[in-house]
Amino acid sequence: MPYRHTQLGTVILVVCLVIAVLGATMMWQKAEMPMILMLAILGAVVAFFHSLTVEIGDNELRWHFGPGLWTYRLPLDQIESVAPVHNHWWNGFGIRIAPGFTLYNVSGLDAVELKLKSGGVKRIGTDDPQGLAAALSSMLTH
Repeated sequence: MPYRHTQLGTVILVVCLVIAVLGATMMWQKAEMPMILMLAILGAVVAFFHSLTVEIGDNELRWHFGPGLWTYRLPLDQIESVAPVHNHWWNGFGIRIAPGFTLYNVSGLDAVELKLKSGGVKRIGTDDPQGLAAALSSMLTH
């Protein structure tokens, strides 16, 4: 595997922890079912979005959140160009469809933008934008 990197979703983990502590405090004071449901939902968010792993191999780019229950795949021959980019804070985290691109991100504002031959644009969030861009660029020239 020429490239593999996992980024921990610190922003998602911290936000979920703060909400869980507040929810647990409220639940402790008034044992209500909606708070239990909220904590279960937060647990699911943490389980599925605690990290983002990006891999390059077998002539494709693959990425998945958390344990990898679903994996996104993109053949390298569909990528026209690659560039490190810096997202705005309002683009958010998780899977976002923004004007002009689709973003996959768990933490931070750095990403690698993939312009596709089909005209689409995808951004893969990473704390290693230079490394991912270099790995992709070297694979695209071969």
